[in-house]
Amino acid sequence: MVMANVITSDNFLNDEQTKSLTPLLNCIVPPDADSGMPGAGELDFIGYVNEFAPEAAAGIRSELDELNTAATEEAGSSFGELSGADQATVLEILRHRNVRFGRAIVVQAMACYYQDDQVVALLGEQSPPFPEGNTVHPGDLTLLDPVKAAGRRYREA
Repeated sequence: MVMANVITSDNFLNDEQTKSLTPLLNCIVPPDADSGMPGAGELDFIGYVNEFAPEAAAGIRSELDELNTAATEEAGSSFGELSGADQATVLEILRHRNVRFGRAIVVQAMACYYQDDQVVALLGEQSPPFPEGNTVHPGDLTLLDPVKAAGRRYREA
């Protein structure tokens, strides 16, 4: 599902935040026409957050507000209305101003991206690496015996 098709009542963002989200997501994971890989902004990010990470919505709103404030201060318009070059400049300024900027959005963008069926298929994988996880093959746990025999190597605080 493309973000433009999201049901309005499901959108936890205001109009300005929504207009800025897609270009920001495409800055995080840009589309690649050569390989056919979609950008993160082409996926149903809002639907993903609503279903799997509703607790992240407040942080995402806050980060988009911070982004739009910086864009208005630096370039005179909200982030979604800027050219690609101006968007990159604003992101660079924000990165230097606040090293934690975008943490909530980036984490959820990556989770959404690498669980998307189209992305997984284009990567040649059978299923997403999570939430099911990868298969851990059984090994020879007796290799850990010397470590266990060495005992504790730390002091209690």
